[in-house]
Amino acid sequence: MKNLLDNILNFFNSTNEEEFYYVKMERNEKCYCDSGKKYKSCHYPDHQKRSKIAVRKIDEKTGEEEIKILSVKKLRKEHFRVRTSVS
Repeated sequence: MKNLLDNILNFFNSTNEEEFYYVKMERNEKCYCDSGKKYKSCHYPDHQKRSKIAVRKIDEKTGEEEIKILSVKKLRKEHFRVRTSVS
């Protein structure tokens, strides 16, 4: 009986979580603002000053990408969601 209840609780807890991960923008990638410049010469210096970083938030189910600007502290807290590449 306890096993059944645990399975039911795990099922409901897992569906409430958003399923996504972050991929950090590399310095040599094109900037997300479509300026045609590389990230390192466009927004990167400003983000460095404010301890921010640009990441791609990727939905695991649909594969949709969204650019987010996160603080380094928040990214460290959510280190389990950070991946090195899109795969």
